[in-house]
Amino acid sequence: MASTIDLAAKKKAAEDAMAEYEAAVKLTREEDLKTAKELIARHGFTQSDLKPELKVGRGPAKKTSTPRKSTRRKSK
Repeated sequence: MASTIDLAAKKKAAEDAMAEYEAAVKLTREEDLKTAKELIARHGFTQSDLKPELKVGRGPAKKTSTPRKSTRRKSK
C-alpha cells in the first residue's frame, strides 16, 4: 500500500515540475520577444529586411538523376 501512495506523490511532483518548466519557458519566450521588438525598433528593420532571415527553407535542391529506362529516348 505504501508504494501506491509513493507513486501518487511522485506523479504529483512530476506534474508540478512540468508546470513550473512550462511557466519558465513562457516567461523567457515573452522576454525574448520583447528584446527582439526593441532591437527591431532601435535599428529600424522592416519586414522586407527580416523576411529572408526568418525564412524556413526546403533545404538544398535535389540533384536530378538520369531518367528511368522506360522514359529514355530509344535509339534506332
